[in-house]
Amino acid sequence: MKVNLVLSGGAARGVAHIGVLKALEELGVSIKALSGVSAGAIVAVFYAEGYSPEDMLDIIKKTRWISLFQPKIPRSGLFSFSKAASYLEKFLSCKRLEELKKEVHICATDILSAKSLYFSEGDLIPLLLGSCALPGIFEPVEYKNYMLIDGGVMNNLPVEPFEKSRILRIGVDVNPLEKIETVGNIVSILVRSFFLAVRSNTDKRKEMCDVVITPDIVRYSPLDIKKAEELYRVGYVETIKVMENYLKISEKRKPS
Repeated sequence: MKVNLVLSGGAARGVAHIGVLKALEELGVSIKALSGVSAGAIVAVFYAEGYSPEDMLDIIKKTRWISLFQPKIPRSGLFSFSKAASYLEKFLSCKRLEELKKEVHICATDILSAKSLYFSEGDLIPLLLGSCALPGIFEPVEYKNYMLIDGGVMNNLPVEPFEKSRILRIGVDVNPLEKIETVGNIVSILVRSFFLAVRSNTDKRKEMCDVVITPDIVRYSPLDIKKAEELYRVGYVETIKVMENYLKISEKRKPS
């Protein structure tokens, strides 16, 4: 079975996407193309570069993520992506999006035109960082005539690149709503506010997917990167359950 895979944003919760990939591999599902935004775009790019799910999980567990984000005098964002760009260059041999081993679409928002953009070619790292630039936290990324911020602002489940495709569309949403007891520091407040705001643009796009996988990660914070192993496992378990059920139903519908 061939599928097109759509991966939502969700910060640290995006680790669940890696478990989804592992489960799909074990089920014999072949991923033809991927579309991703923010954390989902990172997972899509690393997978299309050739990293296995195990490789990606290992990289996440060994990385000191806070060291990649350089604080700056607030003007357009609290943190700079300069160190993150150098870090990505160590792992990604491809310089352009179209050089990856699989077709990948990266969703970012152009704050100048107020439009969602879907890139399938272009300079890989600027586009990837632009897709991840949460407003107020990271500075926007200048790319050609665009000023890119997190694609989730307008589209946190970018299924549009596959809208006309006849291949099965699987959407993975790792941004559930949850109730919290305290709001935390300014970064926590900004991140939570952002993900609350993007819910409205996600639900309607689920209807455009043939299968939707929503891992049960409501108890994990979008900043909970230390629980990567658990997030990976939850994504894996939910995918096995959803896809096995889908395959059973599909088998029953086949003419005898």
